[in-house]
Amino acid sequence: IGKGIEVTREMRVRIAAAAAQVTLGFDRLLLIHFSHILIFPDTYLNKRTGKHHLGEVIPKRGTIVLSWSHFQQGFATPDDAHNVGLHEMAHALWFEDGIENGEDHFLSPALLTRWKALAAEQIERIGTGQPHFFRAYAGTNQAEFFAVAVEYFFEQPVAYQERLPELYACMCALLRQDPARTVPGAVPRA
Repeated sequence: IGKGIEVTREMRVRIAAAAAQVTLGFDRLLLIHFSHILIFPDTYLNKRTGKHHLGEVIPKRGTIVLSWSHFQQGFATPDDAHNVGLHEMAHALWFEDGIENGEDHFLSPALLTRWKALAAEQIERIGTGQPHFFRAYAGTNQAEFFAVAVEYFFEQPVAYQERLPELYACMCALLRQDPARTVPGAVPRA
């Protein structure tokens, strides 16, 4: 749904591709809870927070919201680990797993528990000012950490794997894919 912008076929295809990239490792995972995608031309004012946003996921409304200009910027520079499309689709995936709708609990509970423990360590590092790999926003909470980690997973997989091998391996298992294996010149994991 365009909000001050006409939705084109290109927009639909590119947004669907971002969702497909995040869900590629799952059979028939459609993120069915999210029935609306709102597209703004640029940043938009969130009435609830009073702040301008680049994107968000609103589970109670089944809505994903995106700034089209920032969505495009995210894919224009494919290795900077700033990608609104991947970030918001990661949020949708995170929330979909816990919403009982017949498409829920697709993330392995054991892996998710391990992921949360490893993430908590990294969130602590960020919060206490220790050296860390992810940008500071990842330290906001578990959901934001996951979404930021997905951006790094797809845009800097080799560096992610080298710096945080256990967390990277856990994410590979959770998402059932390994983008470091498809990077030209990357050394495959044993």
